[in-house]
Amino acid sequence: MTMKMNKPIAELTFQTEKNEVHVVGALNRDSVAKAWQERHHWAAGSDTLVLDLSKVNAVDSAGLAMLIQLKAELQTEQRELTLQKVNKQLVAFAAVSGVTELLSLS
Repeated sequence: MTMKMNKPIAELTFQTEKNEVHVVGALNRDSVAKAWQERHHWAAGSDTLVLDLSKVNAVDSAGLAMLIQLKAELQTEQRELTLQKVNKQLVAFAAVSGVTELLSLS
């Protein structure tokens, strides 16, 4: 008997809706390089960037690092980053890394 394990969606997509960007998939080392290269498409604008992370099904330190770098880049443009519906895994990574306040997750 073979058991199938549900693997997290490895692909990462960004769906813009109104003033929010819905992040879907795995925010990890397999996906962040491409996401970072394409950020000018999904992070464009002049106001606060709101990321809805409710459909992020996996995250690792590379995903956390991308969010920190994104926040720093937005600050140079006098923009803010708001993270909404953050999963427990990302909150735990942020806490262990000491960046909970930096990412306004507290």
